[in-house]
Amino acid sequence: MAIFYRGSGIGTYWHLNDPIESGFAARAPGMTPTITRLMLHIARSTVNSPFISITRSYAVAWRYAMSSSVRVPTVNGPAYVHEIEIQEPLPKSLELLDPVKEVANTLPSPTSIGPPYQHDGFPDFLLGIVDPSNMGHFLEQHSMQPPSSEGTPRTPNLTIELETLVRALRDAEILAYGNIPASSVKNRFEVYY
Repeated sequence: MAIFYRGSGIGTYWHLNDPIESGFAARAPGMTPTITRLMLHIARSTVNSPFISITRSYAVAWRYAMSSSVRVPTVNGPAYVHEIEIQEPLPKSLELLDPVKEVANTLPSPTSIGPPYQHDGFPDFLLGIVDPSNMGHFLEQHSMQPPSSEGTPRTPNLTIELETLVRALRDAEILAYGNIPASSVKNRFEVYY
């Protein structure tokens, strides 16, 4: 058995529609679950996808419940964190994907021609990927070049693969493909400031 969480901000679909009664379903369950759709779901927050984001971290779910709310959650008007318990074997209509493993399996070898998924900026470049709202200035720094280079100043290399890997790790994210049945949604915690 594994425990996962999902935050539901005030005014969001899963705040208004109780998954304890209906379970969780993807917004676009008929779409093909490609690696590109997986990366767009995580790196670009594309909600029209065949995936459902869940997390191993209660704190991440809490943060999403708070930040996705249309108003400040209070004791009289809380957001929710849902606790999801998934047993093995998984239901036949459900697959759980670790996005880090899924993306890592598609990465080229270190010697391949073409842009690598690794960045070529300062170490704090990753902070900008983790928290673009508060640390986005790290994404704008120029990539340092060797002294003899007369290259054009540019920002470091940022691929969708790197962005997906960093954000999946940041959010302790697992993707569900298929419906999460109502019987797996065990608790709804009221959360507020």
